[in-house]
Amino acid sequence: MIYLDTSATTAMYPEIIDIIKKYAVDNYYNPSALYTNALNVAKDIKNAKQKILDILHGTGNIVFTASGTESDNMAMFGSKKFKDCKILISNVEHSAIYQCAKKLEAQGIQVEYVACDRFGIVDEDDFKAKLSSNVALVSIMHACNETGGVNDIEKLVKLTNQLAPRAIFHSDGVQAVCKMPINLNKLGVDLYTFSAHKFHGMKGVGGLYIKKGVNINPIIFGGGQENGLRSATENVSGIISTAYALEKTYKNLDIEKNKKIMNYLETSLRKIVPNCIINTDFQRSLSNILSFSVPNTRGEVLLHLLEDKGIIIGTGSACSAQKAHTRIPIALGLSKEYFDGMLRISIDNSTTFEEIELFVKEFDNCYKFLSNIMK
Repeated sequence: MIYLDTSATTAMYPEIIDIIKKYAVDNYYNPSALYTNALNVAKDIKNAKQKILDILHGTGNIVFTASGTESDNMAMFGSKKFKDCKILISNVEHSAIYQCAKKLEAQGIQVEYVACDRFGIVDEDDFKAKLSSNVALVSIMHACNETGGVNDIEKLVKLTNQLAPRAIFHSDGVQAVCKMPINLNKLGVDLYTFSAHKFHGMKGVGGLYIKKGVNINPIIFGGGQENGLRSATENVSGIISTAYALEKTYKNLDIEKNKKIMNYLETSLRKIVPNCIINTDFQRSLSNILSFSVPNTRGEVLLHLLEDKGIIIGTGSACSAQKAHTRIPIALGLSKEYFDGMLRISIDNSTTFEEIELFVKEFDNCYKFLSNIMK
């Protein structure tokens, strides 16, 4: 099988099974207990968090959750609001942010949606125009999960500090971590989300970085774990293995190889489908995602034709794949004939040129087959 949907998830490193066994079978102690073995487990958690902070160059704390979605919810609902405040998000945010914003809106909090360009990158003029002294929270994704477009978070944070000094700035970094260098201190964000299964860690493990000096309220209550911000016995194996996966994936990251693959893909796709629209601006995007739209074609049909050939690609965010929606195509400015034909190819460190060449060959065959049927 050729797997080209790494933005949806990645295969867990096999050696993580040994970490799971170590902390779930052998050294299974509850880190909240007071005996020595448990205290040693708590120390291992602390060291893993520090390793993550060192790799991502952050000064603050990591709160572990059960997913990137939960981390986004913690940021959106846990950040402090004030009377007559408003919230800013982009109009292409992941559904984990967008649905939280809709819930807050239903509760009476004003939400404004910042426009993006056709590559899913925030319109900085529109962002600046919507900043004001009553903004309590800004949430702008670091990299767009649909197109790979990278926002200039450092610049957006500086604008926010100038024009909305009371605002907390959160960024969903789920797609960005391990796909590009991250320096949280340089970005200046208050809150930052990541998810382990996007970089070969375990599913069911997410994290929220909280900058030193920033305070949020818990949304899950109980025994007071994670400094009182996320009560529940810690997923020890998940935390330790996340630090391992993060370190290994960054060591193997080859951005230049990815760029060469994506350039070849873009050129090949334009030859096969001359009237396709490329939704990724490679000068301002991650090196591992290519989004394109084919007119008057159901992307799902192409996806299954390729699957029959042993090739897996995506149609966009896997988290909303079961729900028909036009929010993202409209936000990207696509016309109706392109709505159903939006496809996403995403690669990682293990993807080879030979796999991509085979994909191009089979995509050409599948597209010609489908075009002949539709005549």
